[in-house]
Amino acid sequence: MKITGLTEREVLANRAKYGVNTVPEPRVKTAFDFLIDVFRSRINLLLLVMTVLFLGLALFGYGDMYEAVGIGVVLVVVAVVEVFTRMRSQRSMIELRRRAMTMTCNVLRDGIVRNIKISEVVVGDVVILQAGETIPADGYIIRGRMTVNNAVLNGESDEVSKYVVRNFKYNSRTKVNADHYTDKNHLFAGTAVQGGGGLMMVTRIGLNTENAGILRAIGDISDEKTGLQIQLDKLADRIGKIGGVCAIAVAIILIFVNWRAGVFSDTGNTVYTIVGIFALALTILVAAVPEGLPFIIGIITSQNVRKMARANLLAKNPNKIPEAGSIQLLCTDKTGTLTYGKMLPVSNYTGDGVDIGFSASDRGAILELTKNIVLNGRAMLDAGGNIVGGNGTERALFGALKLNMRTVNAIQRNNRVIKKIPFTSANKFSATVVDTPSGARTYVMAAPEIILSHSRFYIDARGTRHRLNRKKLEEIILDNARRAMRVIATAYYDGKIQTGKIPDNLVFISLAAMRDEVRTGVPDVVRKLQKSGVQIMMITGDILDTGRAIAIDCGIMKSNNDIAITASDFDKLSDNDARKMLPNIRVIARATPFTKLRVVELARELGRSIGMCGDGSNDAPAVRAADVGFAMGDGTDVCKEASDIIITDNNFISVANCVLMGRTFMHNVRAFLRFQLPINFILITVSVLFPLFVGIGAMAAVQILIINIVIDSLNSFAFGGESSRPEYMTEPAQGKDAPLIQQQTFGGIIWTTVVGVFILALTLTPFFEKIFSNGAGVSARFAILIIMAMLNGFWIRATPGYNIFGRFRNNPMFFGIAGLVFIGTYLCVTYGGAALMLEPLSGPQWAWVVVLALMILPMNMLYRLIFKEQ
Repeated sequence: MKITGLTEREVLANRAKYGVNTVPEPRVKTAFDFLIDVFRSRINLLLLVMTVLFLGLALFGYGDMYEAVGIGVVLVVVAVVEVFTRMRSQRSMIELRRRAMTMTCNVLRDGIVRNIKISEVVVGDVVILQAGETIPADGYIIRGRMTVNNAVLNGESDEVSKYVVRNFKYNSRTKVNADHYTDKNHLFAGTAVQGGGGLMMVTRIGLNTENAGILRAIGDISDEKTGLQIQLDKLADRIGKIGGVCAIAVAIILIFVNWRAGVFSDTGNTVYTIVGIFALALTILVAAVPEGLPFIIGIITSQNVRKMARANLLAKNPNKIPEAGSIQLLCTDKTGTLTYGKMLPVSNYTGDGVDIGFSASDRGAILELTKNIVLNGRAMLDAGGNIVGGNGTERALFGALKLNMRTVNAIQRNNRVIKKIPFTSANKFSATVVDTPSGARTYVMAAPEIILSHSRFYIDARGTRHRLNRKKLEEIILDNARRAMRVIATAYYDGKIQTGKIPDNLVFISLAAMRDEVRTGVPDVVRKLQKSGVQIMMITGDILDTGRAIAIDCGIMKSNNDIAITASDFDKLSDNDARKMLPNIRVIARATPFTKLRVVELARELGRSIGMCGDGSNDAPAVRAADVGFAMGDGTDVCKEASDIIITDNNFISVANCVLMGRTFMHNVRAFLRFQLPINFILITVSVLFPLFVGIGAMAAVQILIINIVIDSLNSFAFGGESSRPEYMTEPAQGKDAPLIQQQTFGGIIWTTVVGVFILALTLTPFFEKIFSNGAGVSARFAILIIMAMLNGFWIRATPGYNIFGRFRNNPMFFGIAGLVFIGTYLCVTYGGAALMLEPLSGPQWAWVVVLALMILPMNMLYRLIFKEQ
């Protein structure tokens, strides 16, 4: 029967009835949308409120504009960096989707072959499919025969044969399940034709395809805050409360003091005094808030995005970079992630059990194997020398033998094909009868047990014929089966054979063992991640034996307590039992997309930070739901859309690099907090104590803002540029709920705060009052605090050692910024004048400033010796 396809009228009617073959794109966010997201941060929101209040006070003549301008500048920079980063990531994903929409396919319409965009395919179209093409919609085969790789749906790399089922009637109400992926005739969008070809009847398009169903499941999964965002919110809340309490306490005390002094007897003085007190309270509150914190997060994020790009990692969601360092459970697909995703020949055994490999030879077993693959297989070379056609096994052997067009043509010219017997489920072998100069010869390819049962002789590497000892080969086959190897045997028979029957005197050629091999370096990465406290779990669509064997080779399974389980058995477990078993599970085989999603959800219920790595649409829901989702660069668009980080080189090793970068990120943030928070706490303390006990301000508001904003912001670049250290990967994975400031770090912050307050208080003693006379005390305290803070930064960077000038090459920016800060401090004090409310210092006064600031180093050393700071 001639198939002509739809008419143009039918195309229009079906498009109107069933829609178009596209999935609606996610709403594109504008720069304003991302700007609103910036101010959903509690720290940024608090800074915005402070800016407005200071601006209002300045407009009414109380205070100046420095406070409002300073905080406003920080907010603008933070917003610009965040919006720019988000817009760039969004543009990349839009471009990725647009490229996908330009793909085309061939269809039959009005009896004519037409090449159209995939988006123009409609229900009822007849699509022409060939090897190497991606199937554009769901449907079933109506002519021809082909092999299909369904890995994007079920993670299974084995090819599935598809052919016409007679008297098949499609029922649109039938619910698709995993069995349909591997049945005789159903085809699905996004899967790939590996060999053969034919015609497909389109039954479902766009949102109704199986692929789109997975995409919808992704959309139903809500975003969760990252661990860093949670900890920053907590930190902002705690510091805000501390600053708020101090500000309220100072306001109440000053109001009481002024009331006792009779200041409130006059209405004008009352308003002016209350506004002044309120301004002081706000200054204290601003001193409490770490203005540089949102800035450093943006800076370190931006720096890490560039570093990751150089390391083959595309940070689609930059906020998930620090989360990668907190991963405790890393779930990964097998095919294309831990393995190469294609069959690779490993060994080639002759009948005496000798592994002769696949090196080219013009005689013996290699020559006969080459002839068998060229004549009996369906793989071939195209005009460009690329291997096409056939199944994965045939293409793998073709590549292993390094066949070229000259060799192939010579074999085909000297061996005229008389008859081909294709592989079927009934005969379990394929054979080709050829006419050679020496007479007829039949080349046979089949499962090893079939070939062995009909073989009496074998040829060795030199071509010498010997009697076959089956026992040795049977042991090799069994050993390879335990290692999840796919084994194929080849033989020949001098003469013609009958269809469906193999003679009993075959000459055995070789036993080729192949497997989807573990990627180079993966076992080392697994060991490194396990050493750092990360549990690795393989969740694959492959069979249990193969999954277990690969897991052993990778080092994922190492002890008797490690569990390998099928998805069907795992699905039977109650949630409570599954949660108990989860820490020991290393392999889940025959997994569906929803099995993977359940693992992610159970792990999160246990409070574990989880990463999911995959490449297919079947991985996408779990990738989306995980705390950090990784997608391989050659994975499906659906998986990339769901991911946070794309591994552009398709190498699992890059995942470990990402974990290291995440840990480096958090170390740099914590180091910055160890640097910045003492400054904030010192400013809070002196702002409260100096007015109450001495009757003078420790520093003016503009000076506080210079220290808080300028110094902190510059040092955010310095600490953000700190390089990774190998010891970070020996630390246990802490999870996203780990405190941002740990107990020992907090102890160091308090110690530095107390020492800093003590050093500044020394400027009020009679000895230093004589040295810093005539208003120089404020300038001295301003300079001392900045220099002391920078020296403390050198000390923090040296932790756990003592060489504050070490590792210069690792971060020269730190030393450059330190020099810039020291010079800037001198210029502010010397030339700031009335604008900054500072008095110039003389040479001797500067000498005493340096001496007082240097006291921080021996005091920090004392703390480290007493409390064994690491």
